[in-house]
Amino acid sequence: MTATIQIREVQDTDYPELMTIENQIWTIENSPIVHHYDDVAAYRERMQEKQVFVAVLDEKVIGFVDVHHPTPLPSHKKQWMLGIGVHPDYQSFGAGRHLLDYLKAVAPDYGIHKISLRVMGTNTAAIAFYKKNGFLQEGHLKDEFYMNGVYCDDYLFAYLLN
Repeated sequence: MTATIQIREVQDTDYPELMTIENQIWTIENSPIVHHYDDVAAYRERMQEKQVFVAVLDEKVIGFVDVHHPTPLPSHKKQWMLGIGVHPDYQSFGAGRHLLDYLKAVAPDYGIHKISLRVMGTNTAAIAFYKKNGFLQEGHLKDEFYMNGVYCDDYLFAYLLN
């Protein structure tokens, strides 16, 4: 029998693995700032402001999705902005799809109507992934970032729930 990916809420013991994943996935092709964390306690504290779900395979955390409201305004309480990451060794295992499916399923339980994200134009694989998973482009910010002597567009995507 093949092991299946399970999605669950983050546990305190997951943070070292999550920090390792984050330290491996961010590059100038997918983020306007390359994230790197050295301290698990500081990383955990940073993540406490978000709702975090993890993808687990054979008791190993292989990915995550974190969500937060775009602003503290009461009118934004029905929307989540998401961040997602999958360990490079597991990016073809379906963890990202499982995480998004889970998020879509539980969002109504949290009173969420819209799930949004931003993705850099240089991250074409992620753009294709979000489109494949039902996210629609809502905006295009031309030349939003200037990095390494080059301008980069940023795209806004969203998934609307019933």
